[in-house]
Amino acid sequence: MENNLSISNVNFSYGNKKILNNISCNCNNGITALLGNNGAGKTTLMKIITGLKKPKSGKIELNGKDLLYAQNIGLNEIGYLPQNFDIYPNVLGYDFLSYVCDIKNIDKHKKEKILEEVIYKFNLNEVIKRPVSKYSGGYKRRLGIAQAVLGDSKLIIIDEPTVGLDPEQRLEFRHYLSEIGHDRITLISTHIIEDAELYSDNVLVINNGSIKFNGSVSDIIGKSAPNIYSVICNVENLKEIRKSVVVIEEKRLNNKEVKIKFIKNSCEINNSKPEKEVSLENAYVYIQKQQGIL
Repeated sequence: MENNLSISNVNFSYGNKKILNNISCNCNNGITALLGNNGAGKTTLMKIITGLKKPKSGKIELNGKDLLYAQNIGLNEIGYLPQNFDIYPNVLGYDFLSYVCDIKNIDKHKKEKILEEVIYKFNLNEVIKRPVSKYSGGYKRRLGIAQAVLGDSKLIIIDEPTVGLDPEQRLEFRHYLSEIGHDRITLISTHIIEDAELYSDNVLVINNGSIKFNGSVSDIIGKSAPNIYSVICNVENLKEIRKSVVVIEEKRLNNKEVKIKFIKNSCEINNSKPEKEVSLENAYVYIQKQQGIL
């Protein structure tokens, strides 16, 4: 089934400070990465979608059902993993997942089988009967995403999925995310652009409370690539080049040379050429700098 999340003209303020300004977008099945600087409004938008905050105005619908005010959205239809995922430390992992099944009204006759499947899927067998206080950061994030997908979740919202994880755990978590994102809407906020490039179908860039870009990974890279050039220079020339162009990436090649990616402008740099390998991070930084955000 194709699911749809429709966000229309959502506004939110803290006092006189505008946090979200007429946010409008649509998300369908697949993974949408929500990118933006700290304070851009990403977490606020997620909390509004999940009902933890109420907007000043606007409308949010999941498959035509009003998420803000209607009473006919079941808890089993939306899964949420906040950045700070805190559970009472003495609770066993299994008991916690069992409790989540109960509050999502999962059929008691099917609960045991469903729990077995999700424990196996997220490789929790080794720790599931232990108190959560004994879990490593990686296991705690696995438990968090396991509780989010329990039930008939049509929308999964995850805030900073790989925060605090080491590189090996991040790689493992990317695998889990790619598995859950095919047949439901999965909205993920992250500061790690590399993660978003690897598992996302769509990218939503938000800053200063407004959407700056909404499209596929290939779209944002394609839009930015013609404006990104590169040059290899000596380390001692780096400071001067930084003064003449807007640099978006620097990569040390050896003890003497650095490869610089920069935004093409009126300043000519000898031996520079169009960059062929533009990453999502390059494109994201390009958009931010063009709009004076970075």
